[in-house]
Amino acid sequence: MLEIVSRPALPSDGDLCFVFNRYDAIGNLMDAPGTPWQRAALKAEFPKAEEGVFLGLWRGVPAYAVGLHDAQLDPMRHVSGSLYTLLGRIDDALFGAYGRALQMLRWRAENQYCGRCGEAMLLGDGERAMVCGQCQLSRYPQLAPCAIVLVTRGREMLLAQAAGRGPGFYSTLAGFIEPGESAEEAVAREVEEEVGVKVTDIRYFGSQPWPFPGQLMLGFTARYDSGEIQPDPEEIADAQWFTADALPPVPPAVSISGQLIRSFIQQEALGD
Repeated sequence: MLEIVSRPALPSDGDLCFVFNRYDAIGNLMDAPGTPWQRAALKAEFPKAEEGVFLGLWRGVPAYAVGLHDAQLDPMRHVSGSLYTLLGRIDDALFGAYGRALQMLRWRAENQYCGRCGEAMLLGDGERAMVCGQCQLSRYPQLAPCAIVLVTRGREMLLAQAAGRGPGFYSTLAGFIEPGESAEEAVAREVEEEVGVKVTDIRYFGSQPWPFPGQLMLGFTARYDSGEIQPDPEEIADAQWFTADALPPVPPAVSISGQLIRSFIQQEALGD
């Protein structure tokens, strides 16, 4: 996986670059999906490519996030697409590196000016912060912590379809953690707000960075306690109890929602 370290040296032609044009990942059509560019090859294709933002070490090699700023692409040599096009096509570690690259580029683009005095902000020496040249205010890359939970009742799973997205898969419930709130408190609140159900026995499952646009997903399981399903129409189009042998379309295993669902199914199978 990507090793996050302090910047080891100045950029060189041997660096690896995770390249984006706006928010689309850019690859060489002749390479395997998700293959990062060598800086020398990138400069040959795009002479005006920037130095980029240092990410860490990818397989021991310095790696950078590089934005091309509306470069003209050649469809015979380049492939372009959002990170969703790589989801499930590349391994989790590589997808995580791309996710960090996109978030670092977005963080830099969205912190060009100081929110306190309005002066321009620049990357700090350690490239861990955007720093105001006037008042020295620092802005670090931001993550939005989000609690996601699989609620179970015996052999049933509570899955929901998000409102406003049209027909699609059913997923676990999720919501952002509010200031001053623990992740477990957010789980209980979000479930009750979204579907009117109270839960108990909230247990941590695992976490996943999710760069759409910059969440840290904290996964939990919880058991049904009381209440009838009453979906909030602004958030939830439909919510139902499902069993493993009658599942609707669900998220892929690459997502933590898919992992929660599959883990429960496996546990149920072992218990038979």
